[in-house]
Amino acid sequence: MHRTLLLNATYEPMTVIDWRKAVTLVLLRKVEALAHYERDVRSPMRTMRLPAVVRLQRRVPWRKPTVQFNRRHVFARDGYRCQYCGDRQPVSALTFDHVIPRSHGGPTNWTNIVTSCVPCNQFKGDRTPEEARMKLLKRPYAPYWLVSNTTEEAIEAPDLWSPYLW
Repeated sequence: MHRTLLLNATYEPMTVIDWRKAVTLVLLRKVEALAHYERDVRSPMRTMRLPAVVRLQRRVPWRKPTVQFNRRHVFARDGYRCQYCGDRQPVSALTFDHVIPRSHGGPTNWTNIVTSCVPCNQFKGDRTPEEARMKLLKRPYAPYWLVSNTTEEAIEAPDLWSPYLW
């Protein structure tokens, strides 16, 4: 079902909430809806668009949680998809890839590691994506939350959330 991205009053993403909670917060005027899904929710008294992104009216003190850098979390961030060819693979068929190779000074961190299938990783080798004439599906980033807690099931963020996440 639909989930809603909750932003602090300063437009910082805080968490993902259930759409029912989002509708309740909108009706209580505790949040404003910034983006909507192409779906209506109805009650006997009213009809409203389903909120995709909501922003709190008042700032809440909040500290960004950090996500531990490890193989499982990188795969979850990338939706268990090779970031070069886009194929979804089981964990056993996935590898890390340094976007800027370690031999070129590339660090092993969130912003330089992507999920890759074995054939793409072998083809790219010790080159940058540009040198190998390969294109990344999306730029690697350091997440401060993961949408899914399960090992192999990642829920991709809807396109409506993009302006508020990256």
